[in-house]
Amino acid sequence: MTIQSGLVDQAVAQRVLQIVNADQLHVALDVLHELEQRDKSLHGQWRMRLQRAEYETQLAQRRYEQVDPANRLVAASLEQRWNEALCRLEESRQEFADFQRGHGLAITAKQRAEVLALAKDLPRLWNASTTSAKDKKRMLRLLVKDITVERITEPRQVLLHLRWQGGACEDIAVDLPLPIADRLRYPESLVQQVRHLAPEKADAEIADTLNQQGCRSAKGKPFTKSMVAWIRFKHRIAAPELKRPEELTVAQVAEKFTVSPGVVYYWIRHEMLPARRRNGGSALWITLAPKTERRLRQWAEKSVRIQKSRSQQSQRSL
Repeated sequence: MTIQSGLVDQAVAQRVLQIVNADQLHVALDVLHELEQRDKSLHGQWRMRLQRAEYETQLAQRRYEQVDPANRLVAASLEQRWNEALCRLEESRQEFADFQRGHGLAITAKQRAEVLALAKDLPRLWNASTTSAKDKKRMLRLLVKDITVERITEPRQVLLHLRWQGGACEDIAVDLPLPIADRLRYPESLVQQVRHLAPEKADAEIADTLNQQGCRSAKGKPFTKSMVAWIRFKHRIAAPELKRPEELTVAQVAEKFTVSPGVVYYWIRHEMLPARRRNGGSALWITLAPKTERRLRQWAEKSVRIQKSRSQQSQRSL
C-alpha cells in the first residue's frame, strides 16, 4: 500500500493546530485545575492512610515492649504483629511515593500564561518559512506519541489512529485522491455532448464548439482535435460521415483516371473539377459528373506529360 506522506502530514498538522488554540487550552487548563483539586483530595486520603499505618505500627511496638519477656509465646506473637505493621507501613509509603510521581498536576500562574501564549506562537512558528520539516517533526513528537495508518477501501480513505502524549487516542479520516486515470476521466455530461455533436461535426469543429462554450479538458486546457478523437475512441463514438455518397476523394479520382494526386489538385485549382471543403483543414470532396469525366479523360489522353508518366509506370511494372 502506497500513501502520499503529504496527505498524512497535512491532516496531522491541521489537527494539532486546531487543538493548540486559546479556547482549547483554556478548557484543558480548567480540566487540569479540576484534576489538581481532586489530586489534593487524594493526597489527603493518602496522608490519613499513612497516619493510620504509623499509628498501628507504634501501637504494635508499644504492646511488644510492654510484654513480659518471660512470656515467650505472647512476645513472639506481638513481635510478629509489629513486623507486619512495619511492612504495611513501608508498602504504604512506597505506594504513596508512586502516586506522587504519577500525579504531579500542580501548575503555576506563570506556567498557565506560557501555555496560553503557545496558542498564538505555534501557528506562526509552524507556518514560518524558516521552520524546517525536521523542526516540525520535533514539535509533533512533543504532542503526538505515535500514529497508526489503516487503509479503508470504501470509501477511499485512510484512517489515522493518533495517540497523544497524554494517552488520549483519536481517529482522523483522510480522503485519498482518485487514481490519475479517474482524475483525467471526462465527465459523462461532456461525453454525451461529444456524442451529440459527432454525427454532424468533425473532431476539430467539436473542439471549437466546446472551447466556445468554455469547456476545458481534464487538465484544464482548451480542447484540440486529438483530444476529441481520443474521447470518441475511448467511448466508441463513431466518426462522422460528412462526405456525401456521390462524392469522391482526391485519391479515388486519381485512381479512376490513372493519374497522380497532383494532377487532380491541378484540375481543382484551375476549376476544371468541382470540389468542396468544409473548412480550411478538412479534406476535399469531389463531385464527378459524366460530362466532366469525359472532358477530363480527353484532357488526360492529350497530355504528353501524363502519357509519359503512364509509360514509365508500365515499364517499371514489367
